[in-house]
Amino acid sequence: MRQAISKPVRGSTLGALVAVLAVLVPGPARAGMDYDLRLGTYTDAGGLALGGGFLANVGSSYRWFFNPNLEVAFGDSERDVTLNGDLHYDITPHGPLSVYVGGGPAIVSVNPEVGDSKTDLGLNLFGGMTAVRGAARPFVQVKSIMSDNTEIALMGGIRF
Repeated sequence: MRQAISKPVRGSTLGALVAVLAVLVPGPARAGMDYDLRLGTYTDAGGLALGGGFLANVGSSYRWFFNPNLEVAFGDSERDVTLNGDLHYDITPHGPLSVYVGGGPAIVSVNPEVGDSKTDLGLNLFGGMTAVRGAARPFVQVKSIMSDNTEIALMGGIRF
């Protein structure tokens, strides 16, 4: 079992941090990045999940990608917020669709309606499929977020 971080990080704090970082990153550093919007469900939280992130190529192979993202799940009795440092590898980079697998660290904050919020570290393992051509490219993925509050996330979205 993972140990909880001593100071809780609230969902609004995570969102504010991501927003500030997005504004502070200079334009040239953002060049060559794609952005994504995502929608889906977290099975344990049992509710709608919304999120966003960016996608940046790592190296010159165009098979490795850094895809940090933020997801918020609105369940019946809790709100889960995950800040993810995902890295993925395109198994089939040629053709109209690409299959990918990946993983990365996560900060997971669970905010129940009753009781104390809890924040801990987790690990993402995921797989998905994405369109590789076009200005707007849809994707789908299944992600396991392993932490004290393990979740399965079923997400779809669009990269642009």
